[in-house]
Amino acid sequence: MDPPLPQVAASLIGPYVGNSGLADSMAPFWVAQLPHHREELMARDYFEPRMSHRGWPRNLPFVVESGGPAGYSVHLALAFGLILQTETDAVVDAVLVLAARKQLDTDLLGRQLEALLNHGWAYADKASGSLRAAAETGAYATVWSVLRAALPGLLGETPVRGAAAMLALAVECASRCGAKGEIPEVTAVADRKGSSLTVKNARLLREALR
Repeated sequence: MDPPLPQVAASLIGPYVGNSGLADSMAPFWVAQLPHHREELMARDYFEPRMSHRGWPRNLPFVVESGGPAGYSVHLALAFGLILQTETDAVVDAVLVLAARKQLDTDLLGRQLEALLNHGWAYADKASGSLRAAAETGAYATVWSVLRAALPGLLGETPVRGAAAMLALAVECASRCGAKGEIPEVTAVADRKGSSLTVKNARLLREALR
């Protein structure tokens, strides 16, 4: 059995119930003990076992505020946080902090979102909700950059479920930040016959990018 936390510590972070990855109340202390190794810390944190644990995204701000490289593993944690839409405020804070420090790789984050949404994590509607929350803080250009990287892979022959919501957010972000430049995959969907919401929003985005 794990030893109990000191009373002062327990009052701050709650009871220690064992190792549950980032869901563990001890996670902030792991980051503090390895303040310049956030990428290694996240690489050693296994995503699959802790997907059933609620609350782990609340520790993402501690991760991004620490030091060291912010690479594949840190961005993958953010991507999971965005698509699960739990503890959204904490996930959005983490994304914005990394962006403010100019350490957010929007292309990497967008590609990771696309890969997750195409391979078993069909939560594009939730991802768009999380990204909208980030955009509404004023980070329209940052969110557009993430969407710009994600959209091509989400708009295949059969767009992912929830693509319409992602496109609607992309229209708003692109319009507000003045983004221009054709995205061939968006144009291909916009040129299709029909009046589905996905096609309509693709047409709006095509026009916004002209």
